[in-house]
Amino acid sequence: MESRSEFFIIRIPDTGSLHDAVRIIADAGITITRCHFNRSIDPKTSFFSVRGTADGCQRATHALSERGYLQTEIRYPKSIRFTVIVPDIPGTLHRILTTLDCCKAEITLLSFDNRGTNPDRLSVAVRACDPCQTERMLDEIGSRYSIEIDEYDCGDDEADGSLFYIRYAERVREILGENSNPHLISLLNQFSHIAQQLTEYGEEYEDTLEQILQNGRRLAETCGNGFYADVQKIPVREGVFLYCFQLPGGGSIFIIDTPEGKIMVDTGYGIYHDDVMKMLDHYGLLDPPGFSRIILTHGDTDHCGAAGYFDSPIWTHSGTWKIIETNNRAHGACCEDIVYEQVYTVMINLFARMNPPKSVNLFPSSCEETICGFPVLDRFTDVGISGTIIEGHGGHQHGMVYLLCKEEGLLFTSDTILNLKHLTPDRSEYNGFAVYLVRSVNVNPDLVKKERKDLLTLANQVDADLRDQDRRLIICCGHGPVSTLEGGDLIPLGTIEQYRHPGLKSDV
Repeated sequence: MESRSEFFIIRIPDTGSLHDAVRIIADAGITITRCHFNRSIDPKTSFFSVRGTADGCQRATHALSERGYLQTEIRYPKSIRFTVIVPDIPGTLHRILTTLDCCKAEITLLSFDNRGTNPDRLSVAVRACDPCQTERMLDEIGSRYSIEIDEYDCGDDEADGSLFYIRYAERVREILGENSNPHLISLLNQFSHIAQQLTEYGEEYEDTLEQILQNGRRLAETCGNGFYADVQKIPVREGVFLYCFQLPGGGSIFIIDTPEGKIMVDTGYGIYHDDVMKMLDHYGLLDPPGFSRIILTHGDTDHCGAAGYFDSPIWTHSGTWKIIETNNRAHGACCEDIVYEQVYTVMINLFARMNPPKSVNLFPSSCEETICGFPVLDRFTDVGISGTIIEGHGGHQHGMVYLLCKEEGLLFTSDTILNLKHLTPDRSEYNGFAVYLVRSVNVNPDLVKKERKDLLTLANQVDADLRDQDRRLIICCGHGPVSTLEGGDLIPLGTIEQYRHPGLKSDV
Protein backbone atom coordinates (compact mmCIF):
# COMPACT_ATOMS: atom_id res chain seq x y z
CA MET A 1 0.00 0.00 0.00
CA GLU A 2 1.35 3.43 -0.95
CA SER A 3 2.71 5.49 1.92
CA ARG A 4 2.71 9.23 2.34
CA SER A 5 4.36 11.81 4.54
CA GLU A 6 2.45 13.98 6.99
CA PHE A 7 3.25 16.31 9.88
CA PHE A 8 1.52 17.17 13.13
CA ILE A 9 1.97 20.22 15.33
CA ILE A 10 0.80 19.06 18.72
CA ARG A 11 -0.31 21.21 21.62
CA ILE A 12 0.71 19.72 24.96
CA PRO A 13 -1.75 20.88 27.63
CA ASP A 14 -0.35 18.87 30.55
CA THR A 15 2.22 16.34 31.72
CA GLY A 16 1.70 13.04 29.95
CA SER A 17 0.19 14.55 26.80
CA LEU A 18 3.40 14.10 24.81
CA HIS A 19 3.52 10.41 25.67
CA ASP A 20 -0.18 10.05 24.89
CA ALA A 21 0.25 11.72 21.48
CA VAL A 22 3.10 9.37 20.59
CA ARG A 23 0.94 6.40 21.65
CA ILE A 24 -1.83 7.60 19.32
CA ILE A 25 0.61 7.81 16.41
CA ALA A 26 1.96 4.34 17.18
CA ASP A 27 -1.55 2.88 17.43
CA ALA A 28 -2.29 4.27 13.97
CA GLY A 29 0.54 2.14 12.58
CA ILE A 30 2.58 5.01 11.16
CA THR A 31 6.28 5.80 11.65
CA ILE A 32 7.64 8.95 13.26
CA THR A 33 10.41 10.35 11.02
CA ARG A 34 11.03 13.55 12.96
CA CYS A 35 10.14 14.98 16.33
CA HIS A 36 11.09 18.19 18.05
CA PHE A 37 10.18 19.40 21.52
CA ASN A 38 12.17 21.86 23.59
CA ARG A 39 10.57 22.85 26.84
CA SER A 40 12.86 25.84 27.28
CA ILE A 41 11.56 27.37 24.02
CA ASP A 42 7.87 26.47 24.21
CA PRO A 43 6.68 23.94 26.82
CA LYS A 44 3.34 23.50 25.07
CA THR A 45 4.28 22.74 21.44
CA SER A 46 5.89 19.78 19.72
CA PHE A 47 6.46 18.85 16.07
CA PHE A 48 6.14 15.42 14.50
CA SER A 49 6.74 14.25 10.94
CA VAL A 50 5.37 10.82 10.11
CA ARG A 51 5.20 8.39 7.26
CA GLY A 52 2.59 5.70 6.69
CA THR A 53 -0.53 4.72 4.81
CA ALA A 54 -3.18 7.29 4.02
CA ASP A 55 -5.58 5.42 6.32
CA GLY A 56 -3.06 5.41 9.17
CA CYS A 57 -2.35 9.13 8.80
CA GLN A 58 -6.07 9.85 8.75
CA ARG A 59 -6.71 7.76 11.89
CA ALA A 60 -3.87 9.52 13.73
CA THR A 61 -5.15 12.93 12.64
CA HIS A 62 -8.66 12.13 13.87
CA ALA A 63 -7.48 10.72 17.20
CA LEU A 64 -5.11 13.62 17.90
CA SER A 65 -7.85 16.07 17.06
CA GLU A 66 -10.33 14.27 19.31
CA ARG A 67 -7.91 14.55 22.22
CA GLY A 68 -7.43 18.25 21.56
CA TYR A 69 -3.75 17.89 20.74
CA LEU A 70 -3.71 18.75 17.05
CA GLN A 71 -3.10 22.33 15.96
CA THR A 72 -4.74 23.03 12.62
CA GLU A 73 -4.56 26.82 12.66
CA ILE A 74 -2.56 29.58 14.27
CA ARG A 75 -4.47 31.82 16.62
CA TYR A 76 -4.05 33.27 20.08
CA PRO A 77 -6.05 31.37 22.69
CA LYS A 78 -8.65 33.37 24.57
CA SER A 79 -7.35 34.21 28.02
CA ILE A 80 -10.01 34.37 30.71
CA ARG A 81 -9.76 35.22 34.39
CA PHE A 82 -12.64 34.44 36.66
CA THR A 83 -13.49 33.82 40.31
CA VAL A 84 -15.55 30.92 41.61
CA ILE A 85 -17.32 31.06 44.97
CA VAL A 86 -16.62 27.56 46.27
CA PRO A 87 -18.43 25.73 49.06
CA ASP A 88 -16.55 23.86 51.74
CA ILE A 89 -17.33 20.47 50.18
CA PRO A 90 -14.73 17.79 49.44
CA GLY A 91 -14.06 17.30 45.70
CA THR A 92 -15.08 20.83 44.64
CA LEU A 93 -11.70 21.74 43.14
CA HIS A 94 -11.49 18.36 41.41
CA ARG A 95 -14.88 18.90 39.73
CA ILE A 96 -13.87 22.36 38.51
CA LEU A 97 -10.55 21.15 37.11
CA THR A 98 -12.28 18.23 35.40
CA THR A 99 -14.55 20.69 33.60
CA LEU A 100 -11.53 22.76 32.52
CA ASP A 101 -9.85 19.65 31.18
CA CYS A 102 -12.94 18.50 29.27
CA CYS A 103 -13.22 21.95 27.69
CA LYS A 104 -9.54 21.92 26.66
CA ALA A 105 -8.62 24.90 28.79
CA GLU A 106 -5.01 25.36 29.90
CA ILE A 107 -4.64 26.61 33.45
CA THR A 108 -2.26 29.57 33.82
CA LEU A 109 -3.28 30.60 37.36
CA LEU A 110 -4.97 28.85 40.25
CA SER A 111 -5.22 30.48 43.71
CA PHE A 112 -7.25 29.48 46.79
CA ASP A 113 -6.61 29.76 50.53
CA ASN A 114 -9.40 29.12 53.05
CA ARG A 115 -7.37 30.92 55.74
CA GLY A 116 -6.93 34.05 53.64
CA THR A 117 -9.04 37.21 53.50
CA ASN A 118 -11.34 35.58 50.94
CA PRO A 119 -11.65 31.98 52.15
CA ASP A 120 -14.40 31.01 49.72
CA ARG A 121 -12.94 32.48 46.51
CA LEU A 122 -11.03 30.43 43.93
CA SER A 123 -9.15 32.60 41.39
CA VAL A 124 -8.66 30.96 38.00
CA ALA A 125 -6.97 32.06 34.79
CA VAL A 126 -7.06 29.84 31.71
CA ARG A 127 -6.24 29.82 28.04
CA ALA A 128 -9.19 28.51 26.09
CA CYS A 129 -7.43 26.75 23.22
CA ASP A 130 -10.77 25.84 21.66
CA PRO A 131 -12.88 29.04 21.69
CA CYS A 132 -15.98 27.00 20.84
CA GLN A 133 -15.68 25.39 24.28
CA THR A 134 -15.32 28.63 26.22
CA GLU A 135 -18.98 29.31 26.85
CA ARG A 136 -19.59 25.64 27.64
CA MET A 137 -16.84 25.77 30.26
CA LEU A 138 -18.25 28.86 31.95
CA ASP A 139 -21.81 27.53 31.76
CA GLU A 140 -20.91 24.18 33.32
CA ILE A 141 -18.99 25.78 36.20
CA GLY A 142 -21.70 28.44 36.59
CA SER A 143 -24.42 25.78 36.80
CA ARG A 144 -22.85 24.46 40.03
CA TYR A 145 -21.19 27.50 41.59
CA SER A 146 -21.42 31.24 41.65
CA ILE A 147 -18.92 32.64 39.12
CA GLU A 148 -17.62 36.14 38.40
CA ILE A 149 -15.79 36.99 35.16
CA ASP A 150 -12.86 39.24 36.04
CA GLU A 151 -11.34 39.66 32.55
CA TYR A 152 -12.12 38.17 29.15
CA ASP A 153 -9.59 37.91 26.32
CA CYS A 154 -7.16 39.63 28.65
CA GLY A 155 -3.89 38.22 27.30
CA ASP A 156 -1.10 36.97 29.52
CA ASP A 157 2.54 37.64 30.20
CA GLU A 158 3.80 34.52 28.37
CA ALA A 159 6.33 34.12 31.19
CA ASP A 160 6.59 30.38 30.55
CA GLY A 161 7.16 30.82 26.80
CA SER A 162 4.16 28.69 25.94
CA LEU A 163 3.00 31.07 23.21
CA PHE A 164 6.40 31.24 21.54
CA TYR A 165 5.36 29.58 18.26
CA ILE A 166 2.03 31.40 18.11
CA ARG A 167 3.78 34.72 18.49
CA TYR A 168 6.39 33.66 15.94
CA ALA A 169 3.67 32.74 13.45
CA GLU A 170 2.10 36.16 13.97
CA ARG A 171 5.42 37.78 13.08
CA VAL A 172 5.56 35.69 9.90
CA ARG A 173 1.98 36.76 9.11
CA GLU A 174 2.98 40.42 9.50
CA ILE A 175 5.52 39.92 6.71
CA LEU A 176 3.42 37.80 4.36
CA GLY A 177 0.02 39.38 5.00
CA GLU A 178 -3.35 37.84 5.77
CA ASN A 179 -3.30 35.73 2.59
CA SER A 180 -0.57 33.68 4.28
CA ASN A 181 -3.05 32.12 6.73
CA PRO A 182 -3.45 28.83 4.79
CA HIS A 183 0.34 28.40 4.76
CA LEU A 184 1.21 29.28 8.37
CA ILE A 185 0.91 25.83 9.93
CA SER A 186 3.03 24.27 7.17
CA LEU A 187 5.57 27.10 7.33
CA LEU A 188 5.86 26.80 11.09
CA ASN A 189 6.61 23.11 10.73
CA GLN A 190 9.17 23.71 7.97
CA PHE A 191 10.89 26.57 9.79
CA SER A 192 11.14 24.39 12.89
CA HIS A 193 12.68 21.64 10.75
CA ILE A 194 15.39 23.84 9.22
CA ALA A 195 16.19 25.29 12.66
CA GLN A 196 16.45 21.76 14.09
CA GLN A 197 18.78 20.65 11.29
CA LEU A 198 21.06 23.66 11.62
CA THR A 199 21.64 22.91 15.31
CA GLU A 200 23.72 20.01 13.96
CA TYR A 201 26.04 22.65 12.45
CA GLY A 202 26.34 24.59 15.69
CA GLU A 203 23.61 27.16 15.09
CA GLU A 204 21.16 28.04 17.84
CA TYR A 205 17.57 26.98 17.15
CA GLU A 206 16.04 30.35 18.02
CA ASP A 207 18.77 32.24 16.11
CA THR A 208 17.81 30.38 12.93
CA LEU A 209 14.16 31.28 13.36
CA GLU A 210 15.18 34.90 13.83
CA GLN A 211 17.36 34.84 10.70
CA ILE A 212 14.33 33.69 8.72
CA LEU A 213 12.29 36.63 10.00
CA GLN A 214 15.05 39.13 9.30
CA ASN A 215 15.28 37.89 5.71
CA GLY A 216 11.56 38.43 5.18
CA ARG A 217 11.55 41.81 6.90
CA ARG A 218 14.48 43.07 4.84
CA LEU A 219 12.63 42.31 1.60
CA ALA A 220 9.42 43.92 2.84
CA GLU A 221 11.23 47.04 4.06
CA THR A 222 13.02 47.63 0.74
CA CYS A 223 9.85 47.85 -1.35
CA GLY A 224 7.88 50.99 -2.15
CA ASN A 225 9.39 54.02 -0.45
CA GLY A 226 12.24 51.84 0.80
CA PHE A 227 13.24 50.69 -2.69
CA TYR A 228 16.54 51.70 -4.25
CA ALA A 229 18.92 50.41 -6.89
CA ASP A 230 22.48 51.03 -8.02
CA VAL A 231 22.43 51.68 -11.75
CA GLN A 232 25.10 51.51 -14.44
CA LYS A 233 24.42 52.65 -17.99
CA ILE A 234 27.28 51.54 -20.21
CA PRO A 235 27.62 52.32 -23.92
CA VAL A 236 28.34 49.13 -25.88
CA ARG A 237 28.43 50.54 -29.38
CA GLU A 238 26.61 53.29 -31.23
CA GLY A 239 22.95 53.21 -30.23
CA VAL A 240 23.37 50.16 -27.95
CA PHE A 241 23.53 50.42 -24.18
CA LEU A 242 23.86 47.95 -21.32
CA TYR A 243 21.95 48.67 -18.13
CA CYS A 244 22.71 46.96 -14.84
CA PHE A 245 20.27 47.38 -11.94
CA GLN A 246 21.51 46.15 -8.56
CA LEU A 247 18.36 45.75 -6.47
CA PRO A 248 18.32 46.11 -2.64
CA GLY A 249 18.52 42.35 -2.22
CA GLY A 250 19.27 39.45 -4.54
CA GLY A 251 20.60 39.37 -8.07
CA SER A 252 20.91 42.10 -10.66
CA ILE A 253 18.72 42.78 -13.67
CA PHE A 254 20.47 43.43 -16.99
CA ILE A 255 18.97 45.03 -20.07
CA ILE A 256 20.60 45.31 -23.46
CA ASP A 257 18.89 48.28 -25.12
CA THR A 258 19.08 48.59 -28.90
CA PRO A 259 17.11 50.61 -31.47
CA GLU A 260 15.43 47.36 -32.57
CA GLY A 261 14.34 46.24 -29.09
CA LYS A 262 15.57 45.02 -25.75
CA ILE A 263 16.85 41.82 -24.15
CA MET A 264 16.49 41.29 -20.41
CA VAL A 265 18.76 38.93 -18.49
CA ASP A 266 17.16 37.88 -15.17
CA THR A 267 14.17 39.58 -13.56
CA GLY A 268 14.98 40.02 -9.88
CA TYR A 269 12.63 39.18 -7.01
CA GLY A 270 8.90 39.25 -7.64
CA ILE A 271 8.38 41.47 -4.60
CA TYR A 272 10.32 44.26 -6.34
CA HIS A 273 8.43 44.06 -9.64
CA ASP A 274 6.24 47.16 -9.23
CA ASP A 275 9.25 49.18 -8.12
CA VAL A 276 11.36 47.83 -10.97
CA MET A 277 8.73 48.83 -13.53
CA LYS A 278 8.67 52.38 -12.16
CA MET A 279 12.45 52.44 -12.37
CA LEU A 280 12.55 51.10 -15.92
CA ASP A 281 9.98 53.69 -16.92
CA HIS A 282 12.19 56.37 -15.38
CA TYR A 283 15.05 55.28 -17.64
CA GLY A 284 12.81 55.07 -20.70
CA LEU A 285 13.15 51.30 -20.91
CA LEU A 286 9.42 50.66 -21.16
CA ASP A 287 9.15 52.67 -24.35
CA PRO A 288 8.62 50.69 -27.58
CA PRO A 289 10.07 48.52 -28.88
CA GLY A 290 9.72 46.22 -25.86
CA PHE A 291 11.55 43.15 -24.63
CA SER A 292 12.18 40.73 -27.47
CA ARG A 293 13.23 38.00 -25.04
CA ILE A 294 13.97 37.43 -21.37
CA ILE A 295 16.75 35.00 -20.43
CA LEU A 296 16.70 33.37 -17.00
CA THR A 297 20.20 32.27 -16.02
CA HIS A 298 19.06 29.94 -13.23
CA GLY A 299 16.23 29.04 -10.88
CA ASP A 300 16.93 31.04 -7.72
CA THR A 301 14.02 33.41 -7.16
CA ASP A 302 16.24 36.51 -7.00
CA HIS A 303 17.01 35.85 -10.68
CA CYS A 304 13.69 34.54 -12.00
CA GLY A 305 11.07 35.50 -9.42
CA ALA A 306 9.35 38.22 -11.45
CA ALA A 307 9.28 36.33 -14.75
CA GLY A 308 5.56 35.61 -14.49
CA TYR A 309 4.73 39.31 -14.77
CA PHE A 310 6.10 39.62 -18.30
CA ASP A 311 4.41 38.73 -21.58
CA SER A 312 7.69 38.55 -23.50
CA PRO A 313 9.11 35.17 -24.58
CA ILE A 314 11.12 33.65 -21.74
CA TRP A 315 14.09 31.39 -22.40
CA THR A 316 15.80 29.14 -19.89
CA HIS A 317 17.36 25.73 -19.26
CA SER A 318 15.21 22.65 -18.64
CA GLY A 319 16.94 22.26 -15.27
CA THR A 320 15.90 25.76 -14.26
CA TRP A 321 12.34 25.04 -15.29
CA LYS A 322 12.39 21.87 -13.16
CA ILE A 323 13.70 23.82 -10.17
CA ILE A 324 10.80 26.25 -10.55
CA GLU A 325 8.31 23.39 -10.86
CA THR A 326 9.63 21.42 -7.86
CA ASN A 327 10.13 24.49 -5.64
CA ASN A 328 13.57 23.14 -4.69
CA ARG A 329 16.69 25.13 -5.59
CA ALA A 330 18.83 22.01 -5.13
CA HIS A 331 16.92 19.91 -7.66
CA GLY A 332 19.27 17.96 -9.90
CA ALA A 333 22.15 18.24 -7.43
CA CYS A 334 23.56 15.75 -4.96
CA CYS A 335 22.02 17.77 -2.11
CA GLU A 336 18.47 17.95 -3.48
CA ASP A 337 17.05 15.92 -0.57
CA ILE A 338 18.61 18.09 2.13
CA VAL A 339 15.87 19.68 4.19
CA TYR A 340 17.40 23.13 4.58
CA GLU A 341 17.72 23.51 0.79
CA GLN A 342 14.05 22.59 0.32
CA VAL A 343 12.78 24.74 3.18
CA TYR A 344 14.90 27.73 2.19
CA THR A 345 13.41 27.61 -1.32
CA VAL A 346 9.87 27.56 0.03
CA MET A 347 10.65 30.36 2.47
CA ILE A 348 12.39 32.74 0.10
CA ASN A 349 9.88 32.15 -2.69
CA LEU A 350 7.08 33.18 -0.33
CA PHE A 351 8.88 36.15 1.24
CA ALA A 352 10.04 37.36 -2.18
CA ARG A 353 6.61 36.86 -3.81
CA MET A 354 7.84 34.41 -6.43
CA ASN A 355 5.73 34.72 -9.60
CA PRO A 356 6.98 32.03 -11.98
CA PRO A 357 6.18 32.09 -15.70
CA LYS A 358 3.36 29.87 -16.87
CA SER A 359 5.45 28.62 -19.77
CA VAL A 360 8.98 29.01 -21.10
CA ASN A 361 11.08 28.27 -24.15
CA LEU A 362 13.77 25.72 -23.34
CA PHE A 363 17.27 25.81 -24.74
CA PRO A 364 18.35 22.63 -26.57
CA SER A 365 19.54 19.99 -24.13
CA SER A 366 22.30 18.42 -26.19
CA CYS A 367 25.12 19.70 -28.34
CA GLU A 368 28.56 18.77 -29.56
CA GLU A 369 30.27 22.17 -29.44
CA THR A 370 32.07 23.34 -26.31
CA ILE A 371 33.89 26.49 -25.20
CA CYS A 372 36.55 26.11 -22.49
CA GLY A 373 34.86 22.90 -21.40
CA PHE A 374 31.36 24.38 -21.32
CA PRO A 375 28.69 22.98 -23.67
CA VAL A 376 27.23 25.46 -26.14
CA LEU A 377 23.45 25.06 -26.06
CA ASP A 378 22.25 27.70 -28.49
CA ARG A 379 23.17 30.61 -30.69
CA PHE A 380 20.74 33.37 -31.56
CA THR A 381 20.52 36.76 -33.19
CA ASP A 382 17.84 39.07 -31.84
CA VAL A 383 17.33 42.86 -31.96
CA GLY A 384 20.72 43.14 -33.63
CA ILE A 385 22.50 41.21 -30.86
CA SER A 386 24.24 37.88 -31.43
CA GLY A 387 24.37 35.66 -28.36
CA THR A 388 25.76 32.28 -27.37
CA ILE A 389 24.08 30.31 -24.57
CA ILE A 390 26.62 28.33 -22.55
CA GLU A 391 25.70 25.62 -20.06
CA GLY A 392 27.41 25.69 -16.67
CA HIS A 393 28.76 22.69 -14.79
CA GLY A 394 26.09 22.89 -12.06
CA GLY A 395 28.31 24.09 -9.23
CA HIS A 396 26.08 26.93 -8.13
CA GLN A 397 22.88 25.34 -9.41
CA HIS A 398 21.77 22.71 -11.87
CA GLY A 399 20.68 24.23 -15.17
CA MET A 400 22.63 27.47 -14.91
CA VAL A 401 23.48 29.15 -18.21
CA TYR A 402 25.77 32.00 -19.22
CA LEU A 403 25.27 34.43 -22.07
CA LEU A 404 28.24 35.44 -24.21
CA CYS A 405 27.75 38.27 -26.71
CA LYS A 406 31.27 38.26 -28.11
CA GLU A 407 30.74 40.89 -30.80
CA GLU A 408 29.41 43.27 -28.18
CA GLY A 409 32.05 42.30 -25.63
CA LEU A 410 29.54 41.13 -23.00
CA LEU A 411 29.68 38.07 -20.74
CA PHE A 412 26.84 37.40 -18.29
CA THR A 413 28.31 35.13 -15.62
CA SER A 414 25.25 34.76 -13.37
CA ASP A 415 26.28 33.62 -9.86
CA THR A 416 29.48 31.83 -10.83
CA ILE A 417 31.56 35.01 -11.04
CA LEU A 418 30.52 37.67 -8.53
CA ASN A 419 32.03 41.02 -7.69
CA LEU A 420 31.61 40.61 -3.94
CA LYS A 421 34.53 42.91 -3.18
CA HIS A 422 32.56 45.88 -4.51
CA LEU A 423 29.19 44.81 -3.15
CA THR A 424 27.73 47.45 -0.84
CA PRO A 425 27.64 46.57 2.90
CA ASP A 426 23.83 46.35 2.97
CA ARG A 427 23.80 43.86 0.10
CA SER A 428 26.63 41.85 1.65
CA GLU A 429 24.66 41.66 4.88
CA TYR A 430 21.57 40.50 3.02
CA ASN A 431 23.54 37.79 1.18
CA GLY A 432 24.56 36.49 4.59
CA PHE A 433 21.01 35.29 5.28
CA ALA A 434 21.20 32.68 2.52
CA VAL A 435 24.68 31.55 3.53
CA TYR A 436 23.49 31.07 7.11
CA LEU A 437 20.35 29.14 6.15
CA VAL A 438 21.76 26.82 3.44
CA ARG A 439 25.40 26.69 4.60
CA SER A 440 26.57 27.43 1.05
CA VAL A 441 24.68 29.10 -1.77
CA ASN A 442 26.44 26.68 -4.13
CA VAL A 443 24.76 23.27 -4.37
CA ASN A 444 28.18 21.74 -5.15
CA PRO A 445 30.89 23.91 -3.54
CA ASP A 446 33.75 21.81 -4.91
CA LEU A 447 32.46 21.82 -8.48
CA VAL A 448 31.83 25.56 -8.47
CA LYS A 449 35.56 26.18 -7.95
CA LYS A 450 36.38 24.44 -11.22
CA GLU A 451 33.43 26.13 -12.90
CA ARG A 452 34.61 29.56 -11.82
CA LYS A 453 38.15 28.79 -12.97
CA ASP A 454 36.91 27.64 -16.40
CA LEU A 455 34.66 30.67 -16.77
CA LEU A 456 37.52 33.02 -15.88
CA THR A 457 39.65 31.25 -18.50
CA LEU A 458 36.93 31.95 -21.07
CA ALA A 459 36.68 35.57 -19.90
CA ASN A 460 40.41 36.12 -20.18
CA GLN A 461 40.53 34.58 -23.67
CA VAL A 462 37.70 36.78 -24.96
CA ASP A 463 39.18 39.82 -23.20
CA ALA A 464 42.54 39.17 -24.88
CA ASP A 465 40.86 39.00 -28.30
CA LEU A 466 39.04 42.27 -27.63
CA ARG A 467 42.20 44.01 -26.46
CA ASP A 468 43.61 43.49 -29.93
CA GLN A 469 40.70 45.67 -31.11
CA ASP A 470 41.35 48.21 -28.34
CA ARG A 471 38.24 47.02 -26.53
CA ARG A 472 37.53 45.24 -23.24
CA LEU A 473 35.26 42.42 -22.14
CA ILE A 474 32.44 43.68 -19.94
CA ILE A 475 31.66 41.14 -17.22
CA CYS A 476 28.07 41.20 -15.95
CA CYS A 477 28.14 39.48 -12.55
CA GLY A 478 25.05 38.03 -10.94
CA HIS A 479 25.75 40.18 -7.86
CA GLY A 480 27.82 43.34 -7.73
CA PRO A 481 28.64 45.97 -10.34
CA VAL A 482 29.40 45.41 -14.01
CA SER A 483 33.19 45.17 -14.20
CA THR A 484 36.28 44.57 -16.25
CA LEU A 485 39.20 42.28 -15.42
CA GLU A 486 42.33 44.09 -14.30
CA GLY A 487 45.21 41.90 -13.16
CA GLY A 488 42.80 39.19 -11.99
CA ASP A 489 40.57 41.62 -10.10
CA LEU A 490 37.09 42.78 -11.04
CA ILE A 491 37.04 46.58 -11.31
CA PRO A 492 33.65 48.37 -11.55
CA LEU A 493 33.10 49.95 -14.96
CA GLY A 494 31.94 53.52 -15.43
CA THR A 495 29.84 55.47 -12.96
CA ILE A 496 27.25 54.05 -10.59
CA GLU A 497 24.26 56.14 -9.64
CA GLN A 498 21.64 55.35 -7.04
CA TYR A 499 18.02 55.34 -8.09
CA ARG A 500 15.14 56.09 -5.77
CA HIS A 501 11.59 56.79 -6.78
CA PRO A 502 11.06 60.45 -7.74
CA GLY A 503 10.37 62.62 -4.73
CA LEU A 504 12.45 60.46 -2.40
CA LYS A 505 15.88 61.48 -1.21
CA SER A 506 18.84 59.61 -2.70
CA ASP A 507 21.93 58.68 -0.75
CA VAL A 508 24.21 60.12 -3.45
